Amino acid sequence: MSNAYSFNIIPPNDSERVEALKRYRIFNTPAENEFDSIVKLAITIFKVPIAHISFLDAENEFVKASVGIDGIVLVDRGESICALSLLTPDVLVVENAFTDPAFARHPFVHGDFGLRFYAGAPIVTPDNYIIGTICLVDTQPRTLTPHEKDILQSLANVVMEQVALRLSNIEKSERQQQTNLLLATSEDRLKGILDTMAEGVSIVDVTGKLIFTNQMARNIFGLNGIDIADRTYNDTKWKNLRQDGTLLPDEEHPMTLALKTGSSVYDFEVGIKIPKKEVFYISINAAPIVDVDGAITGGIATFMDVTNRRQLMKQKDEFISIASHELKTPITSLKASIQLLDRVKNDPSSPMFPKLIEQAGKSLQKLSSLVNDLLNVNRIAQGQLSLRKTTFNLAELIKDCCQLVHSTANHVEIKGDLNLMVSADEQRIDQVVVNMVNNAIKYAPDSKHIDIIIEKINGAAKVSVKDNGPGIAAEKLPYLFDRYYRADYSGVQFSGLGLGLYISADIIKKHGGEIGVDTEPGRGSTFWFTLPVNQ
Repeated sequence: MSNAYSFNIIPPNDSERVEALKRYRIFNTPAENEFDSIVKLAITIFKVPIAHISFLDAENEFVKASVGIDGIVLVDRGESICALSLLTPDVLVVENAFTDPAFARHPFVHGDFGLRFYAGAPIVTPDNYIIGTICLVDTQPRTLTPHEKDILQSLANVVMEQVALRLSNIEKSERQQQTNLLLATSEDRLKGILDTMAEGVSIVDVTGKLIFTNQMARNIFGLNGIDIADRTYNDTKWKNLRQDGTLLPDEEHPMTLALKTGSSVYDFEVGIKIPKKEVFYISINAAPIVDVDGAITGGIATFMDVTNRRQLMKQKDEFISIASHELKTPITSLKASIQLLDRVKNDPSSPMFPKLIEQAGKSLQKLSSLVNDLLNVNRIAQGQLSLRKTTFNLAELIKDCCQLVHSTANHVEIKGDLNLMVSADEQRIDQVVVNMVNNAIKYAPDSKHIDIIIEKINGAAKVSVKDNGPGIAAEKLPYLFDRYYRADYSGVQFSGLGLGLYISADIIKKHGGEIGVDTEPGRGSTFWFTLPVNQ
């Protein structure tokens, strides 16, 4: 207050009082209906032209709600009459400020405003700090009865209750916002974790509608999130199949079982047929989601694509069957030859003797070749296929290879750079060439000519084995160099374990070369590989 006033209006505990005010976070805030309504009620009860609710900090009076003094929001505390109410816990009444010496030079009293009557009830916090007032103002002198003072103080108490309630709501809202933020952060973190999982994850509600899928689930199904979310796990847009390819009834689906029985289902394989896509298989783990009361509210499933696993198991089963048959044939032949030799062992001059020995040798060679293939596959699987590199003439090696390949129907011709030297494991390269030539003879029996072409291309030696056979269908090409794969040409079954190209591919890759095939149905195939050239 200015020097015109003869008393100090700063209470001794003013700093603590200001801190108490700050805790309620109401100073200099927008108008609110709750406080406007209290001011209007005061006008009605006391029939005064002016009433307002104010809060005072260390420097200013802030008018939170008012009637009759529109436009006034902040008043310098030195000129604030309400500052006098901070000095007493009782209702302050100034019946005629014009005659009160304390207001002898106050601009609100002696200026155009013409204040005469003032009554202010303190707004007191539960810990007894006066943070503001609700006051009545008139331009005519008047008095307040004790009953009216009680009413005014009661209104001040209601204001304090609203201030406390307001703070409680703010803090509750902030806690809710913080909770929502934590939930959102947690959900984002969880989504990030789920999206990095190697398994697909999907969540359905109690009706079976998909409400969440992670990135791997979308990858497995080959669809985006919108397409997946537009369906249930068992609708007719996709066909769910048993392992034998028949339709999977809804009651047998693992998610149905989890939702209906409340029990989890593990490692259940389901075939999925999506329109315009090949059937693929997934292994599902399904479990119900329950609330705090134990009621089922949905289900969660984790799954992985096991199509390749099923194909591999099928190939292994076929391989075991084929290997058993392939091994049995030379063993049976060898056994028969030995039994017949045993019968003529006392007659070396028998014309059967040399033929049986030759047959036994062939059977033994065939058996040895099959066993070597099996051993090589095991070495490849364990990373133990070793190389012993030397420098040699590629054409000379191929000539020697071709002398071991017997074919009366095919003519094998070596062309190209016959002087090309390479640095490689001669025995392993011999194995690759023999395999490719044998395949050409086996799968292109009507090809009268088989050409082996040696070239130097981009610093590497390239060997191509070209036939004029039926060629290879495009859908078979991606699998030719896979383990256990055997091409099927028009239903014709060929002997062998289906390991030759797989072993050949690993040998060439260990040399740092490349292997492949160029083919066109009806116009033959060319299998080729490259090797580093001897420098």
